[in-house]
Amino acid sequence: MAEQQKTADVAAEAETIDLGEFSGLLEKDFKVKKDDSEKLQQLVRNLALAAQSRSETTTISSNAIKSIKSLIAGIDKMLSEQVNEILHAPEVREMEGTWRGLWYLINNTETDQKLKIRVMNISKEQLADTLEDYEGQMWDQSPIFKKVYTDEYSMLGGEPIGCLIGAYEFSNHPRDVGLLRNISGVCASAHTPFIAAASPRLFRMDSWQELPNPQDLQQIVSNAAYASWQSLRESEDARYIGLTMPRVLARLPYGTDTVPVKGFTFEEEVQGDHNKYVWMNAAFPMGVNINRSHKLYGWGTQIRGVENGGTVINLPVHSFPTDDGSVAMKCPTEVAIDDRREAELAKLGLMPILHRKNTDLAAFIGAHSLQDDETRAGRLVDPDAQSNERLSANLPYLFP
Repeated sequence: MAEQQKTADVAAEAETIDLGEFSGLLEKDFKVKKDDSEKLQQLVRNLALAAQSRSETTTISSNAIKSIKSLIAGIDKMLSEQVNEILHAPEVREMEGTWRGLWYLINNTETDQKLKIRVMNISKEQLADTLEDYEGQMWDQSPIFKKVYTDEYSMLGGEPIGCLIGAYEFSNHPRDVGLLRNISGVCASAHTPFIAAASPRLFRMDSWQELPNPQDLQQIVSNAAYASWQSLRESEDARYIGLTMPRVLARLPYGTDTVPVKGFTFEEEVQGDHNKYVWMNAAFPMGVNINRSHKLYGWGTQIRGVENGGTVINLPVHSFPTDDGSVAMKCPTEVAIDDRREAELAKLGLMPILHRKNTDLAAFIGAHSLQDDETRAGRLVDPDAQSNERLSANLPYLFP
């Protein structure tokens, strides 16, 4: 009877132990038979310290296992909050999007002795600076020209570069126009198309989600602020530039029902917020289509159209509950584009990727270069010359 009373007193005392008392108990020696007893003590102390750092008051129950699980859950919650802040920082999302785009390109390309992928670690600013340093008569002395043309294309036994994929976005900013003009000259010499992406700032937008708003995109680019941009489009070498848009979802958010995280319970909090997803440059999916066409046909002609090599498959698809209780699907290509707007964008020298509704598929309907072939063809009299001008502005006919 006395023993039962003693047990009850101990249980009652354990129910009301606060963190300070619990930390004191942890300072006592543990009699653990295993060799790693010291590590076990340190682990429990760390749990207590982590629990003490939590803002809410925590008590330790008589069930030690339950208490430790509760502490671990609290630590997981704190870690999740911190990791969410890190993952959703703009700089981190941009860097992750670039690396995941590169992974997507490599993972979906069947390489061999004839089809290889080489990576050049150079930022957009570094590329612009390098080409600017060799403008004018020295343009063919730049390291970029030597890397793309001299070392391979003009070398006996060299391996010419079939296509350049740039993880960059371009607008009508003067620096962007200058970079595109310089790189187009290098690519024309090596007969190598350069594929990158258009920025929404090209149409004075902050995000491609605003794309459905303007009634006429041509009207936006028809003022004096786009004089240099239009001059670039009318240049001979602009046919070697391809600008894709919009961006493509790079991965699903982390979570138990999507992509479980090993090590601790983590739920990435996105709630459909566009700016919390990781997006990759659409030039990478286009690069996959180009590589697949070269692998199957030996030429990059089958890269456009739903049934002719333009389809992009296995896109990440994320669904989430809405405020009204229904389930919404996040568009894996940022924004849905109808056929009228697709034709308008193609006429402006862009290559939009279109999501197929309610699927994990998308497609590049066209593969038009940046060049304004209509303006150039309109200056010619001969119908055959006009047709040739229009054909040469399509990327599938430029691959070596």
